[in-house]
Amino acid sequence: MSKKKNKKKHSHAPRTPRPGVRLSQVMIVKNEERNIKRALSWAKDIAFEQIVVDTGSTDRTVEIAKQMGAKIFHFEWINDFSAAKNFAIDQAQGDWIAFLDADEYFSTKDTKKIMPFLKYVMEDRALREKWLVIQCPWAQIDETGKVFSMFTQERLFRNLPGLRYEGRIHEKLNVHVDNTVHGDDITIMHTGYSDESHSETNKIERNIKMLEVEVKENPDNATYKGYLAEALKAKAEKAGNYSESSDKIEALFYEAIDEKHDVLPLVRKNAYMNLLQTFSENPEKFDECKKLCENALEIYPNDLDFEYYYAVALHGKGEYEEAWEALERCKARLTGGEAVIDSQIITTNPGLLLNQIKLTAEKLGNT
Repeated sequence: MSKKKNKKKHSHAPRTPRPGVRLSQVMIVKNEERNIKRALSWAKDIAFEQIVVDTGSTDRTVEIAKQMGAKIFHFEWINDFSAAKNFAIDQAQGDWIAFLDADEYFSTKDTKKIMPFLKYVMEDRALREKWLVIQCPWAQIDETGKVFSMFTQERLFRNLPGLRYEGRIHEKLNVHVDNTVHGDDITIMHTGYSDESHSETNKIERNIKMLEVEVKENPDNATYKGYLAEALKAKAEKAGNYSESSDKIEALFYEAIDEKHDVLPLVRKNAYMNLLQTFSENPEKFDECKKLCENALEIYPNDLDFEYYYAVALHGKGEYEEAWEALERCKARLTGGEAVIDSQIITTNPGLLLNQIKLTAEKLGNT
């Protein structure tokens, strides 16, 4: 484990376990009969209790959860994730809470690390008062089981009255960064962003409605605008009519990358990525694409995807020598195994990079 601020490793010296350290596994669900068994299985041997709050399932989710011994509660859905999650937390009696979604789980190996670390924190008064939340790596997995991107999530936290979620959607715990510790060796596995899962759950329209309310009530919050842009883009691309709403979507993304606004780092980075994906396919936008890449690389100098799109923009502008140099940098780092950490696009589809190398090589050969 390492403290988030400096990420120094902490040795887990053996100590006498503090009695009464209990973990409550908590989740909110709706129509998760495909996932609920696995979602409850990972914590079966370490959880003091397993709490499932159903928000209106019409399948066998509740039945399966009951069979597995979970405590079942019901919450009427009011288009507010924080309200539902905070209700679920209110039912928990443990010292710590593990709040994963039904499409998330810890591996057997990482599950075994959780209780020893919680006991390590709880038996030290200073740590007990300071470390309220564990930030875990969050690995997104495709249909083949391959990790295609990594972020962090705050899903393990103390069960304290003042520690609750905020926001109707893309909800966050109201905790200061100084009260978090980075659990860099306990990874959450997330399967819910596969194309199959996303189409089955059909959450885009629901998300748009909630985000539009948040933007209306918080017009200066560029984080929500970035999230709304992502949802609107997903809807437009699915319907095949992106051009009809592109001006609105791109304007929202630009607000999310504006340095004058306080935006969640992940939202700002995704805003850059979405704009670059669109502009890199439009010859009329190559100048804008290049400028955006330069700005993004100042903020994220190690990001392979931004380096790749920079090369695409340079190629589109006819600057083949510069494009080749950028592509060579990408290739060297990709083969060096850094892509999972610093890339989403190229890691998932390295053929994009190889094809661009081929195209640029052809241009250089003809000049």
